Amino acid sequence: MNRTAVALGMFDGVHLGHRALLREAARIAHENGDTAVAFTYDNHPRELFSGSFPYLCTREQREVLIRETGCDRVDSIPFDAAFASMAPEAFIDWLNARYEGGVSAIVAGYDYRFGAKAAGDTTLLRTLCESRGIALAVIDEVKVDGETCASTRIRELLRAGAVERAERMLGRPYVLSGTVVHAKALGRQFDCPTANIDAGAQILPKDGVYATLLRFAGKEYPAVTNVGTNPTVGGRARTVETHAIGASLDLYGKRIEVAFLTRLRDEKKFNSKDLLFRQIGKDAEIAKKVCEERKKSVYNSEPLC
Repeated sequence: MNRTAVALGMFDGVHLGHRALLREAARIAHENGDTAVAFTYDNHPRELFSGSFPYLCTREQREVLIRETGCDRVDSIPFDAAFASMAPEAFIDWLNARYEGGVSAIVAGYDYRFGAKAAGDTTLLRTLCESRGIALAVIDEVKVDGETCASTRIRELLRAGAVERAERMLGRPYVLSGTVVHAKALGRQFDCPTANIDAGAQILPKDGVYATLLRFAGKEYPAVTNVGTNPTVGGRARTVETHAIGASLDLYGKRIEVAFLTRLRDEKKFNSKDLLFRQIGKDAEIAKKVCEERKKSVYNSEPLC
């Protein structure tokens, strides 16, 4: 009977550090003829206590990216109050009983915490695994540009608008995935239609204008995207509006992806709508060149939506 090698983590963003951990779990499992499972949660544990959380990817994106590392499946459960109160020892026993044949190996990051009040660390995890005949692999930190690759750091970079530095830690551009919703449709009056994206719980990069790639129905289009409040037209709420350059697309109600390649400028209030859309035209010219230079190397995976 096959046993299961389990990778433990939230894996939000599935960055380079996560990938190293997940690939090691897949390697260990497959060398022993076992199944590699990424055990994770539907919601970030912090969301249980804070009520919201700025995610780096959707659950659907995360599952696709995890599977690309060689893991056979993703086991994702709700993180609720009952689970949060489980003692570290009880969690390991629960995990071992969850999979037919039991757990053969656990792979976790160097800073992994588990159990009620995050009382368990990798030292306790090793003790618990040894007493239960479970192999344990602890993955060291992965550094990029001299910094530890971590979801928290990636969020900081995105909030600062440093999408290229975030990309180096993610191993791919940061991607917003969301449904296109109706807005004021002002862009159509200036032959510059934009798609307003409901990005749900995903974190938004710093306000500004970005060169992006828009993916829809398996095709990619160069795009220019604005994150902000649209001060020229009296906007207040933060929105994400993207313009597919040189393409006329019917996107309302459709799910799209927008990959952030580079930040072009700050958001600015113009004296008129005409001046605003002239600037968008200039931004689009720059964004198109950026996309042409980058497009071949941006997406190496199957479509995420």
